[in-house]
Amino acid sequence: MLEKPEMEHLANRKNKVFTIGLVILLVLVLTTWLVFTPPGVDGKLHAAGYSVCHQQDSHSYSIGGVVLPLCARCTGTFLGLFFSLIYLSTRGKRSGFPSKTRIAVLALFFLFFAVDGINSTLAFIPGLNSLYASSNLLRLISGLLMGIALANLVMVLWNQTLWAESDPSPLLRNWQQLGLLILIGAVFCVLIITDISILYYPVAILSISGIFLVLSMVYSLLWCIILKQENSLHLFRDGLRIFIVGIITAIVQIGGLDLLRYSLSGTW
Repeated sequence: MLEKPEMEHLANRKNKVFTIGLVILLVLVLTTWLVFTPPGVDGKLHAAGYSVCHQQDSHSYSIGGVVLPLCARCTGTFLGLFFSLIYLSTRGKRSGFPSKTRIAVLALFFLFFAVDGINSTLAFIPGLNSLYASSNLLRLISGLLMGIALANLVMVLWNQTLWAESDPSPLLRNWQQLGLLILIGAVFCVLIITDISILYYPVAILSISGIFLVLSMVYSLLWCIILKQENSLHLFRDGLRIFIVGIITAIVQIGGLDLLRYSLSGTW
Protein backbone atom coordinates (compact mmCIF):
# COMPACT_ATOMS: atom_id res chain seq x y z
CA MET A 1 0.00 0.00 0.00
CA LEU A 2 1.34 3.43 -0.99
CA GLU A 3 2.23 5.95 1.68
CA LYS A 4 0.39 9.29 1.65
CA PRO A 5 3.36 11.29 0.23
CA GLU A 6 3.72 8.71 -2.56
CA MET A 7 0.00 8.90 -3.35
CA GLU A 8 0.15 12.69 -3.50
CA HIS A 9 3.20 12.52 -5.77
CA LEU A 10 1.40 10.07 -8.08
CA ALA A 11 -1.72 12.27 -8.17
CA ASN A 12 0.36 15.35 -8.97
CA ARG A 13 2.13 13.48 -11.74
CA LYS A 14 -1.18 12.38 -13.27
CA ASN A 15 -2.48 15.95 -13.08
CA LYS A 16 0.61 17.25 -14.86
CA VAL A 17 0.27 14.63 -17.60
CA PHE A 18 -3.42 15.46 -17.99
CA THR A 19 -2.65 19.18 -18.19
CA ILE A 20 0.02 18.58 -20.84
CA GLY A 21 -2.46 16.47 -22.78
CA LEU A 22 -5.02 19.28 -22.69
CA VAL A 23 -2.44 21.80 -23.87
CA ILE A 24 -1.53 19.51 -26.79
CA LEU A 25 -5.23 19.16 -27.64
CA LEU A 26 -5.62 22.94 -27.50
CA VAL A 27 -2.71 23.40 -29.89
CA LEU A 28 -4.17 20.78 -32.27
CA VAL A 29 -7.64 22.35 -32.25
CA LEU A 30 -6.27 25.86 -32.77
CA THR A 31 -3.90 24.67 -35.52
CA THR A 32 -6.76 22.92 -37.32
CA TRP A 33 -8.82 26.12 -37.28
CA LEU A 34 -5.86 28.19 -38.48
CA VAL A 35 -5.11 25.77 -41.33
CA PHE A 36 -8.66 25.62 -42.70
CA THR A 37 -9.47 29.33 -42.52
CA PRO A 38 -8.44 32.00 -45.07
CA PRO A 39 -4.74 32.91 -45.07
CA GLY A 40 -3.16 35.94 -43.46
CA VAL A 41 -3.91 37.81 -40.27
CA ASP A 42 -6.88 39.57 -41.81
CA GLY A 43 -8.20 36.25 -43.11
CA LYS A 44 -8.14 34.78 -39.60
CA LEU A 45 -9.79 37.86 -38.10
CA HIS A 46 -12.61 37.72 -40.63
CA ALA A 47 -12.96 33.95 -40.15
CA ALA A 48 -13.50 34.46 -36.40
CA GLY A 49 -16.00 37.23 -37.09
CA TYR A 50 -17.68 35.02 -39.69
CA SER A 51 -18.83 32.71 -36.88
CA VAL A 52 -20.84 35.34 -35.00
CA CYS A 53 -21.62 38.23 -37.35
CA HIS A 54 -23.40 38.81 -40.67
CA GLN A 55 -20.47 41.03 -41.79
CA GLN A 56 -22.52 43.16 -44.18
CA ASP A 57 -20.35 45.94 -45.56
CA SER A 58 -23.20 48.46 -45.39
CA HIS A 59 -23.48 47.91 -41.63
CA SER A 60 -19.74 47.86 -41.00
CA TYR A 61 -17.04 50.45 -40.50
CA SER A 62 -13.95 50.64 -42.64
CA ILE A 63 -10.62 51.87 -41.36
CA GLY A 64 -8.05 52.88 -43.94
CA GLY A 65 -10.28 51.50 -46.69
CA VAL A 66 -10.43 48.02 -45.12
CA VAL A 67 -13.74 46.72 -43.74
CA LEU A 68 -13.55 45.61 -40.13
CA PRO A 69 -14.14 41.87 -39.49
CA LEU A 70 -17.31 42.61 -37.50
CA CYS A 71 -20.29 44.83 -38.26
CA ALA A 72 -20.62 48.09 -36.32
CA ARG A 73 -22.88 46.59 -33.65
CA CYS A 74 -20.75 43.47 -33.14
CA THR A 75 -17.57 45.54 -33.15
CA GLY A 76 -18.99 47.63 -30.33
CA THR A 77 -20.33 44.64 -28.42
CA PHE A 78 -17.13 42.61 -28.41
CA LEU A 79 -14.89 45.63 -27.89
CA GLY A 80 -17.08 46.61 -24.94
CA LEU A 81 -16.90 43.09 -23.58
CA PHE A 82 -13.14 42.94 -23.99
CA PHE A 83 -12.12 46.15 -22.24
CA SER A 84 -14.85 45.83 -19.60
CA LEU A 85 -13.87 42.27 -18.69
CA ILE A 86 -10.21 43.25 -18.50
CA TYR A 87 -11.01 46.22 -16.26
CA LEU A 88 -13.45 44.33 -14.02
CA SER A 89 -10.97 41.46 -13.60
CA THR A 90 -8.70 43.90 -11.77
CA ARG A 91 -11.41 44.50 -9.14
CA GLY A 92 -10.54 41.29 -7.30
CA LYS A 93 -13.04 38.54 -6.51
CA ARG A 94 -16.02 40.79 -5.87
CA SER A 95 -19.15 38.83 -6.69
CA GLY A 96 -22.01 41.15 -5.79
CA PHE A 97 -24.36 42.74 -8.31
CA PRO A 98 -24.44 46.55 -8.55
CA SER A 99 -27.01 48.67 -6.77
CA LYS A 100 -30.55 48.67 -8.17
CA THR A 101 -29.98 52.09 -9.73
CA ARG A 102 -26.88 50.96 -11.58
CA ILE A 103 -28.62 47.73 -12.62
CA ALA A 104 -31.39 49.91 -14.09
CA VAL A 105 -28.80 51.85 -16.11
CA LEU A 106 -27.22 48.63 -17.38
CA ALA A 107 -30.71 47.39 -18.27
CA LEU A 108 -31.23 50.57 -20.30
CA PHE A 109 -28.04 49.75 -22.20
CA PHE A 110 -29.54 46.37 -23.05
CA LEU A 111 -32.87 47.95 -24.02
CA PHE A 112 -31.13 50.44 -26.33
CA PHE A 113 -29.26 47.55 -27.97
CA ALA A 114 -32.45 45.50 -28.41
CA VAL A 115 -34.58 48.36 -29.76
CA ASP A 116 -31.95 49.54 -32.24
CA GLY A 117 -31.28 45.95 -33.34
CA ILE A 118 -34.96 45.22 -33.91
CA ASN A 119 -35.37 48.54 -35.70
CA SER A 120 -32.52 47.70 -38.08
CA THR A 121 -33.96 44.23 -38.71
CA LEU A 122 -37.36 45.64 -39.68
CA ALA A 123 -35.81 47.19 -42.79
CA PHE A 124 -35.01 43.69 -44.13
CA ILE A 125 -38.55 42.34 -43.71
CA PRO A 126 -40.75 42.87 -46.78
CA GLY A 127 -43.72 45.12 -46.06
CA LEU A 128 -42.27 46.56 -42.86
CA ASN A 129 -40.48 49.85 -42.27
CA SER A 130 -37.97 50.88 -39.63
CA LEU A 131 -39.27 53.01 -36.79
CA TYR A 132 -36.42 55.46 -37.35
CA ALA A 133 -33.35 55.81 -39.55
CA SER A 134 -30.58 53.86 -37.87
CA SER A 135 -26.89 54.38 -38.60
CA ASN A 136 -23.59 52.65 -38.04
CA LEU A 137 -22.82 55.15 -35.29
CA LEU A 138 -25.95 54.17 -33.38
CA ARG A 139 -25.13 50.51 -33.94
CA LEU A 140 -21.59 51.01 -32.66
CA ILE A 141 -22.72 52.93 -29.56
CA SER A 142 -25.47 50.42 -28.73
CA GLY A 143 -22.95 47.60 -29.08
CA LEU A 144 -20.40 49.26 -26.81
CA LEU A 145 -23.01 49.85 -24.11
CA MET A 146 -24.29 46.28 -24.46
CA GLY A 147 -20.74 44.97 -24.10
CA ILE A 148 -20.33 46.93 -20.87
CA ALA A 149 -23.61 45.55 -19.50
CA LEU A 150 -22.84 41.94 -20.48
CA ALA A 151 -19.33 42.13 -19.00
CA ASN A 152 -20.79 43.11 -15.62
CA LEU A 153 -23.05 40.04 -15.70
CA VAL A 154 -20.36 37.61 -16.90
CA MET A 155 -17.75 38.80 -14.39
CA VAL A 156 -20.14 38.59 -11.43
CA LEU A 157 -21.13 35.03 -12.42
CA TRP A 158 -17.44 34.19 -12.89
CA ASN A 159 -16.55 35.29 -9.37
CA GLN A 160 -19.66 33.73 -7.82
CA THR A 161 -19.09 30.37 -9.49
CA LEU A 162 -15.35 29.79 -9.40
CA TRP A 163 -13.83 31.11 -6.22
CA ALA A 164 -13.95 29.42 -2.83
CA GLU A 165 -13.49 32.75 -1.10
CA SER A 166 -15.21 35.45 -3.15
CA ASP A 167 -15.91 38.95 -1.90
CA PRO A 168 -19.69 39.55 -1.65
CA SER A 169 -19.34 43.30 -2.20
CA PRO A 170 -20.59 44.74 -5.53
CA LEU A 171 -18.24 44.34 -8.48
CA LEU A 172 -19.35 47.68 -9.90
CA ARG A 173 -19.18 49.72 -6.71
CA ASN A 174 -19.74 53.30 -7.82
CA TRP A 175 -20.68 55.61 -10.66
CA GLN A 176 -17.05 56.51 -11.28
CA GLN A 177 -16.27 52.95 -12.36
CA LEU A 178 -19.26 52.84 -14.70
CA GLY A 179 -18.32 56.29 -16.00
CA LEU A 180 -14.78 55.08 -16.71
CA LEU A 181 -16.08 52.15 -18.76
CA ILE A 182 -18.35 54.49 -20.74
CA LEU A 183 -15.42 56.87 -21.28
CA ILE A 184 -13.24 54.03 -22.60
CA GLY A 185 -16.07 53.06 -24.93
CA ALA A 186 -16.37 56.66 -26.13
CA VAL A 187 -12.63 56.75 -26.87
CA PHE A 188 -12.89 53.58 -28.97
CA CYS A 189 -15.92 55.02 -30.73
CA VAL A 190 -14.01 58.18 -31.68
CA LEU A 191 -10.97 56.18 -32.81
CA ILE A 192 -13.14 54.05 -35.11
CA ILE A 193 -15.09 56.86 -36.75
CA THR A 194 -11.99 59.03 -37.31
CA ASP A 195 -10.82 56.38 -39.81
CA ILE A 196 -7.09 56.43 -39.02
CA SER A 197 -5.59 53.61 -41.09
CA ILE A 198 -2.96 52.61 -38.51
CA LEU A 199 -5.78 51.73 -36.09
CA TYR A 200 -7.30 49.01 -38.25
CA TYR A 201 -5.44 46.09 -36.74
CA PRO A 202 -5.65 47.25 -33.10
CA VAL A 203 -9.43 47.67 -33.37
CA ALA A 204 -9.90 44.46 -35.35
CA ILE A 205 -7.70 42.36 -33.06
CA LEU A 206 -9.24 43.68 -29.84
CA SER A 207 -12.81 43.17 -31.05
CA ILE A 208 -12.07 39.62 -32.22
CA SER A 209 -10.25 38.96 -28.94
CA GLY A 210 -13.53 39.83 -27.23
CA ILE A 211 -15.18 36.87 -28.99
CA PHE A 212 -12.57 34.38 -27.81
CA LEU A 213 -12.42 35.87 -24.31
CA VAL A 214 -16.14 35.88 -23.51
CA LEU A 215 -16.78 32.44 -25.08
CA SER A 216 -13.83 30.94 -23.19
CA MET A 217 -15.09 32.41 -19.93
CA VAL A 218 -18.66 31.22 -20.45
CA TYR A 219 -17.57 27.71 -21.36
CA SER A 220 -15.16 27.60 -18.43
CA LEU A 221 -18.10 28.42 -16.16
CA LEU A 222 -20.19 25.68 -17.75
CA TRP A 223 -17.41 23.10 -17.42
CA CYS A 224 -16.89 24.13 -13.81
CA ILE A 225 -20.57 23.41 -13.13
CA ILE A 226 -20.60 20.16 -15.15
CA LEU A 227 -17.54 18.89 -13.27
CA LYS A 228 -19.04 20.01 -9.94
CA GLN A 229 -16.08 22.25 -9.16
CA GLU A 230 -18.08 25.32 -8.15
CA ASN A 231 -16.54 27.52 -5.45
CA SER A 232 -13.46 25.29 -5.21
CA LEU A 233 -10.73 27.49 -6.65
CA HIS A 234 -8.37 29.56 -4.53
CA LEU A 235 -5.91 30.64 -7.22
CA PHE A 236 -6.13 30.97 -10.99
CA ARG A 237 -3.80 28.01 -11.47
CA ASP A 238 -6.20 25.80 -9.53
CA GLY A 239 -8.62 26.00 -12.46
CA LEU A 240 -6.06 25.83 -15.24
CA ARG A 241 -7.42 22.60 -16.72
CA ILE A 242 -10.99 23.90 -16.64
CA PHE A 243 -9.90 27.10 -18.37
CA ILE A 244 -8.02 25.19 -21.07
CA VAL A 245 -11.11 23.05 -21.75
CA GLY A 246 -13.16 26.26 -21.89
CA ILE A 247 -10.81 27.72 -24.51
CA ILE A 248 -10.90 24.50 -26.53
CA THR A 249 -14.70 24.49 -26.48
CA ALA A 250 -14.80 28.13 -27.58
CA ILE A 251 -12.52 27.42 -30.56
CA VAL A 252 -14.58 24.36 -31.48
CA GLN A 253 -17.75 26.47 -31.46
CA ILE A 254 -16.16 29.16 -33.63
CA GLY A 255 -14.82 26.55 -36.04
CA GLY A 256 -18.10 24.66 -36.08
CA LEU A 257 -20.12 27.77 -36.91
CA ASP A 258 -17.56 28.70 -39.58
CA LEU A 259 -17.96 25.25 -41.12
CA LEU A 260 -21.76 25.38 -40.97
CA ARG A 261 -21.98 28.83 -42.56
CA TYR A 262 -19.39 27.99 -45.21
CA SER A 263 -21.22 24.76 -46.10
CA LEU A 264 -24.42 26.75 -46.57
CA SER A 265 -22.98 29.75 -48.43
CA GLY A 266 -19.94 28.29 -50.13
CA THR A 267 -17.96 31.46 -49.50
CA TRP A 268 -16.11 33.27 -46.77
